[in-house]
Amino acid sequence: MTWFRKSMLMVALAMLTLGVVEALADGQQIVEGAQQVAAGGARIASEFPDKPELMRRIGVWEALARKAETTHADAASMVKIYSNLGNLYEYAAIYPKAEEAMRREVSLLQAGPQDQLADALSHLATLHIVMGDPRAAEREQLAALRVREAAGDPQGIALTWNDLADFYIHQRQSKKALDYAQKAMDALGDNPKVDADGRIAVRQTLAYALCENHQSMQVGMAYFVLGDLSWKRGDMVNASEWMRRGTDRMKVDLGWGHTLYVNAMAEYARFLRERGQTEAATSAEREVRQAQSVVDARSLVGSANAFLSTGPK
Repeated sequence: MTWFRKSMLMVALAMLTLGVVEALADGQQIVEGAQQVAAGGARIASEFPDKPELMRRIGVWEALARKAETTHADAASMVKIYSNLGNLYEYAAIYPKAEEAMRREVSLLQAGPQDQLADALSHLATLHIVMGDPRAAEREQLAALRVREAAGDPQGIALTWNDLADFYIHQRQSKKALDYAQKAMDALGDNPKVDADGRIAVRQTLAYALCENHQSMQVGMAYFVLGDLSWKRGDMVNASEWMRRGTDRMKVDLGWGHTLYVNAMAEYARFLRERGQTEAATSAEREVRQAQSVVDARSLVGSANAFLSTGPK
């Protein structure tokens, strides 16, 4: 999941959970209709309010924060308040206040659940990218990685590698981006325990990193990845369309004998055969064999030339 999508999801959840800390008001109704808003947690679409409503909600959470500080509320409630307040400030583009709220959240989590601390550090890094402070963002992402490593969280570590790869792509540090992207892909790309969004994210990040290193073209690969994941989720119609578009584009962008294209065609052939499209599958398999034979022939020629140039040992 990209930083932007992750941030927007967190904002949406903040919008939809205004009632979770209502107890801090000593039973009084702080937010008009808060229970109805909280009950709508499954509805994400069109939940983002206009500016007046957004500012009203910010005011509600600010009141909750003041009350929580005055009454010395427990750390878990304080974390929830500052997390949601930071999300709302971020959505409203009030970045200095968003930063302040997120820093307070990070401070409160130092002795709390370490997975939440790593998430908070990663979110603060996202904000600092928006604010134009890449040095702070890098520092926070690396801190999140150290927290994940200390906690022994393999999946969290890999997701943070992906976030770091995304960061380095935007900073045009292509070698670092590719290193982290490849590590994330190796750990998560085919892990059935990782949700589809996560597997799509690592593939897209790796595609962009390869492109930055002039090793691939992102569009065709992205199409193919979408098709491959659709296939694994049982969406055969969309899988067929995306995989076809992906292989067509990769053939143009990468060339007929490129390893990535050949591997994609082999997978596409397997998909076609599983779907019962025998003729199309046979055609794809024939193309794979032809490409592989050309690659093998080139390899033999290269070896022979090397032998002739150096002589037998």
